[in-house]
Amino acid sequence: MAFKTDLSIHRAALEKQKYLHLENVLSDDFVALLEDYRHRIRSNDLPDIAKWHIAGKKHQYLFDFPSKDFLDAFLKGMAAVSGAAADDLIIGERHIKVYLDEALPFPAPHVDRRASQYTVGFPIEIPEESKVCFFPHLGLEENPQESAQFMDLGDQVDMKAFYDDPQIIKARGKVGDMIVFYGSRVYHERIHPAGSMILYTKVNAIGSDPLGENKSLQEALA
Repeated sequence: MAFKTDLSIHRAALEKQKYLHLENVLSDDFVALLEDYRHRIRSNDLPDIAKWHIAGKKHQYLFDFPSKDFLDAFLKGMAAVSGAAADDLIIGERHIKVYLDEALPFPAPHVDRRASQYTVGFPIEIPEESKVCFFPHLGLEENPQESAQFMDLGDQVDMKAFYDDPQIIKARGKVGDMIVFYGSRVYHERIHPAGSMILYTKVNAIGSDPLGENKSLQEALA
């Protein structure tokens, strides 16, 4: 079991708001799994994905679902909250992101690649001032590219003041929580990310697996 509540009760809110912050919805097994990853990463007992290291921003680690039953339960939960058919959903990305101490406190917002119909974040370790920010008021046009697209704000923008806009929705989150949003359509970004650790899964119903991470997951669990 991945979730301890019926996520379908939140479907209408996701459709309306384009994002959700659901508190304390993960099963004890899921929380224990995230805690185990936290310990392994902080103990340097898990190699990062070298090609996805972003200098000055973050390291990334591959997350493995522990069993086919756990993956199926996860996808059923995503189907419940999204309205998509569970059999159509795949995992287009499954990275634990660990932000470096030198990460910029106010980076430019971005939308995720096309394969990220539903971006799902699971906080593992979040400093007090670190928050993920959503910009649904900036429009919901889908990013057609297979890479993230960042907002071009120029060099003269006061980024701290930019994030003071009251229209921006901000959520911190803690282990046991789930943050889900339309990743390829909603601009978003994490402010004060330094020291944060979050599992991000990118889920879609269009069969898009640009990194081959759904294929490798299915092979590992076969």
